[in-house]
Amino acid sequence: MRKRVCAGAVMMAMMLTACQKNPVSSIVVNKDMDKLIEEAGKDGTNVSDAAGNYNIYQTTLSDESLGVTVNVDAKVDIPQTEQMSVFRVKCQTISQDFLSQAIQELAPGEQLYDAAKTTEMRTRSEIEAEISSEKASIEEMRNQCTEEDFEVYQAEGQQIINGLQEEYENAPIEVLWEGNESDGLLHRTAELHEQNSSNEFYEWMYSLNQNGEAYYGINDGKSGTYTSFYVQNNEERGNCFRFCRGTHGHIFLPYAYVSSSNLYGVRTADSEGTPEILGIGGSEGDMEEFTDEAATISLAEARTMAEAFLEKMGLDTYQYYEGGLYNECEDIRKSDIQGYRKVYILRYMRNIDGTFTIYSGSSKYEEGWSDNSYVKKEWPEECVEIYVNDSGIVGVNYNAPLEIMETVVEKSNLKTFDEVKETFEKMVLVANAQADAEEGLHKTIQIDRVVLGYARISEADSYDTGLLVPVWDFEGTAATTYEGSGSDKDNAYTNAGSILTINAIDGSIIDHTLGY
Repeated sequence: MRKRVCAGAVMMAMMLTACQKNPVSSIVVNKDMDKLIEEAGKDGTNVSDAAGNYNIYQTTLSDESLGVTVNVDAKVDIPQTEQMSVFRVKCQTISQDFLSQAIQELAPGEQLYDAAKTTEMRTRSEIEAEISSEKASIEEMRNQCTEEDFEVYQAEGQQIINGLQEEYENAPIEVLWEGNESDGLLHRTAELHEQNSSNEFYEWMYSLNQNGEAYYGINDGKSGTYTSFYVQNNEERGNCFRFCRGTHGHIFLPYAYVSSSNLYGVRTADSEGTPEILGIGGSEGDMEEFTDEAATISLAEARTMAEAFLEKMGLDTYQYYEGGLYNECEDIRKSDIQGYRKVYILRYMRNIDGTFTIYSGSSKYEEGWSDNSYVKKEWPEECVEIYVNDSGIVGVNYNAPLEIMETVVEKSNLKTFDEVKETFEKMVLVANAQADAEEGLHKTIQIDRVVLGYARISEADSYDTGLLVPVWDFEGTAATTYEGSGSDKDNAYTNAGSILTINAIDGSIIDHTLGY
């Protein structure tokens, strides 16, 4: 019976979502964008009428056969505007002017160096430590296997040592900074790879971004402060600018995946346990707090510094959305210490005439065959994140910026909250149905905020352009537990953010990973 219930639930979800399958040959299948725009342009409901009299929305929904319970006690946030529009947008690249200005604002007067050459430069001490480790490994195996097996292991290990010894003879005593100064310019990755064909880092960078641009620069860290800048313009994985500064080593920045900090899944700075952020975690014994990177300032003081930077950079269209004091694990590759610092992480989202673009925590993703070529593309979510502690701004992520090309509909017709609420109450259970509900898997959702804002959706046959459309976004937390784990939060897998997003024009469910 359970399988039939879930199958029916999936069918209902397919009927009510905007599209039925992941697009490859056509970016939006069975979705009439012209009809959507036509619907938006009709005379009808404005913002205040759409909200009705709702300030608070409360209800409880449950279906044991689907393994879902939804508790709603939510503030209904309505923007202070009478109208919302529909905009056509496209990806915006990070410009050379932006990079140059950011370096001037964040690291004035500092000499930067080519990080791809200097961070990958292995010194004699590093190689010597690796040789010692290999020798110790051989000795450790001496009494753990047969004599015949040990001889094989020893021979293989000696080959590794011989290679390391040869590398040692040609290695510098310390990193050679002189001669590797950065020009501060964006370059085509193909050009960097061609000019540095023996550099493994440039080869790796080129393999992930063959048609794009990149910049990776660091200081020498001799002052005790380690500064890093990274930019990529990558048509397959997204465009971004990154900056980080710390006191324990250069923090690794050039990962191709453009991601936002998971503020919902990390421990806040006043909570117990090991912090987890940016995909890095560890046990209590693996972590130490970097107390020399303190954050004793207030949230208001952190915001003042962040917003002054945004204004100088011409990014004041982004306004404060959420944030707080967090434990941040630092990805320092050339260090034996794995630690964390307390830092304010502040997320800023685009704000159009008093209305935010929502933060869903998801990227539009496409992978599959199109004609005779294999397509793998991602359009990440636009946002700015600024990291602040007592020393000032110590991190910036400027992710997937958009350029507004035109206003398609000046004053959009909107679905009322009453209409959308009905869709939500039908679909939130279906969309979160647990396939193994009978075996004790259960999801409990808490909705604490409903917001009328903007979200980006795809246009037909175009991956690089989209529409910003009005949406109703239902936000909160979702904890998935197995029978027997109880309500203990440490035994539950929890995520948070956007739980369900409904197109405020046509009432369809938006799947952010599909882009519509």
